[in-house]
Amino acid sequence: MLLASRSHTAGDTRRWEIDYSRWLDNTVDIESVDVTSSSTTCTVQSNEILGDTVIFFLTGGTVGETLTVTLAMQDTVGNTKTDTLSFHVISP
Repeated sequence: MLLASRSHTAGDTRRWEIDYSRWLDNTVDIESVDVTSSSTTCTVQSNEILGDTVIFFLTGGTVGETLTVTLAMQDTVGNTKTDTLSFHVISP
């Protein structure tokens, strides 16, 4: 599911947060998440789980580039939710 379309400034590193609290059932936690970029120049540097929130850093990029960041989140009862974010890289 496409969550949002956003701009990313070429060469910057920006922190993004995805809140899964409305999707997760009570007493269910995020077990793991895999965050990947479709771009070779605009990449995901790290990701972490803080409660019901997934945090990742997006860095780099080439002006005019369009990319997709895919999040595959697994919860503690075996469900997998796959989401995407679309980014367009703009000049600084």
